[in-house]
Amino acid sequence: MELLDLVVKPTWRGFLVDLIVKNKLDPWDIDLVEVADRYLEEIRKMRALDLRIPANVILASALLLRFKAEAIAFETEAEADAKQIEMIEENIPELVFRANRPRRRRVTLEELINAVDEVMKQGKRLTTRVAIPRVLNIEISKQELHEKIREVYEKAISLKDEESILLFSALLTDKTPENITYYLIPVLHLVQETKMNAWQDEFFGEIFLKVCEEREMEKEMQIKAR
Repeated sequence: MELLDLVVKPTWRGFLVDLIVKNKLDPWDIDLVEVADRYLEEIRKMRALDLRIPANVILASALLLRFKAEAIAFETEAEADAKQIEMIEENIPELVFRANRPRRRRVTLEELINAVDEVMKQGKRLTTRVAIPRVLNIEISKQELHEKIREVYEKAISLKDEESILLFSALLTDKTPENITYYLIPVLHLVQETKMNAWQDEFFGEIFLKVCEEREMEKEMQIKAR
């Protein structure tokens, strides 16, 4: 898959599969750290060419980087445990068996796709409060708010990619605090109405939005009713 193909038919799955094939990686034994680094490198190439990167591709990259961090943390913890076992072995060797050194976390391509796809489908609610450096006084009438909500929803539909995902920043006309708040309020209303999901992969990072289809909206309402 060429970069132009990705822009015309944006799909993180195709991007990931092509990455595996192009680099001749074993789909049954994928190194999470290597894949995350290569994926990010390809995105940087796209940015260097000033190409529009689909939100689902950016989100997949963020998830792969998180998987990478977890894999490295797992490795570090496993090595520490192994050293602890060796220390115990020196004192009471008859009670301890030497464990095999754990490998770097590896998964199959199918497992990796399923893990990313699960987040794509469900997302996470914005439940964490973010500190605001100063109070913003924004007056908006009910009628104006309803119109803004409709406007934001229609704009989100026009900007969403094949996974129904878009970046919150894509909605903005400028990135002043007032304008961000002016768009964030309608988004929060749409989330409340289960017409949209919103989440952040990291604090103060990009906000990902997922436009809900009718079946997804019904599912969200059923969950709320429980």
